[in-house]
Amino acid sequence: MDGSGNRTFYRDGGITVTDRWLLTPARRYPIADLHNLRSTREPARSPVAAVSVTMSGVLGVAAATVMVLTGDPAAMMLGPLAAGLPLSVALVSWRMRRHFHVLYADLDGRPVHVLGDADGRRFNQICRALVRAREYRRDQAY
Repeated sequence: MDGSGNRTFYRDGGITVTDRWLLTPARRYPIADLHNLRSTREPARSPVAAVSVTMSGVLGVAAATVMVLTGDPAAMMLGPLAAGLPLSVALVSWRMRRHFHVLYADLDGRPVHVLGDADGRRFNQICRALVRAREYRRDQAY
């Protein structure tokens, strides 16, 4: 069975949208069977934030231990600074994190995760190509 259609609306990086098929690296979806297309933005995981929060906790415990063992008042000033710096990095990286764009559709009456991409521009191009492919199929039916 030939996977391509007569007209290609998008082709890049393993994703192809034709008038008949949406081809992803994992699966092939018939355009006519994809209903209720919807997209969402999900926050991408940030390993920097997780490492920074962990580092902040470790440095805070280490600073408290040094303060208790030495009794040095200077350690009271260094403790919050030592814990605050990685915590600040975690906060900034959390605020500047990228989003992951996800496309869902109903296929055979069930919601399925069709594709996802961190590149918003590319994701929007794929979604527009899907809309054009659906319109093209609808117009060809008349």
